[in-house]
Amino acid sequence: MGVKFFGQYLIERGEVDADQVRAALDLMDAENRTIGELAVEGKLISKADADKVNAEQRHRDMPFGELAGEMGLLTEEQIDNLVQLQWRTRMRIGEALVRSGHLGKVRLEELLISYEEEQAPYRIENLALPAGLDSNALAPFVLDLFPNLLMRVARISTRVGSGEPIAEQPDFPVQVAVSVSGESGLVICLVGDEEFSRHLAAKVSGLDPEGLDMEMLLDGVGEFLNVLAGNAMANAEQNGIAMELGPPQTEIDFKSGFLFELAVNIGNAALFLEPL
Repeated sequence: MGVKFFGQYLIERGEVDADQVRAALDLMDAENRTIGELAVEGKLISKADADKVNAEQRHRDMPFGELAGEMGLLTEEQIDNLVQLQWRTRMRIGEALVRSGHLGKVRLEELLISYEEEQAPYRIENLALPAGLDSNALAPFVLDLFPNLLMRVARISTRVGSGEPIAEQPDFPVQVAVSVSGESGLVICLVGDEEFSRHLAAKVSGLDPEGLDMEMLLDGVGEFLNVLAGNAMANAEQNGIAMELGPPQTEIDFKSGFLFELAVNIGNAALFLEPL
């Protein structure tokens, strides 16, 4: 079983192959529009203003529309209209596979039902923190913020799996952690392969992914963790919990803590949390 995207599920079931899923994803990328792109296409804001909002999203966990409204670029009515337009026009992978002729419409409906039943335990609202993390005030905010922030910063789609006690050192070339000290201290570590880490670091830094050396990869992943931890701390501190964020570290002790499997659409990665 395990956490997975619908495309992975279809491949494992033998309904489609990896090339057909990639072609469907390419079709989705070509046709789907972000709120910012829709706002620019509708001449509601300029491309320069959209870029400013996107840049600010790297540091603040807020949807494009909400942040653009706060910056005085869009009205509440315009934001609502853009969200509705995006929802009406958004193509999903099942539809893309049907349009590409790789899957029948009736069969798609059957598979969606079985997929949702299998993946129900992995929805964020259904994830139960493992014993050892369930009393940590910061961990729920980290897990809740992580998928949204990864999408906004790097356009990486993510599904978070259940956390399991760490059994051995994760076999990933890039491993970066930040430590949050205080009443609900927590080590937050992101590990990933080079494809995932290079894409994330390039989006964080704004640099060419092919020009990044290992030190730049580590710095980029570390900066993402700073943003993730900072936003999680801000939420926790609203409940009167004082915390302090330490600098990113690349030498991590994996003797205890919990590893959360991640289904990502670029490369492979996992999230490690350890209460302090």
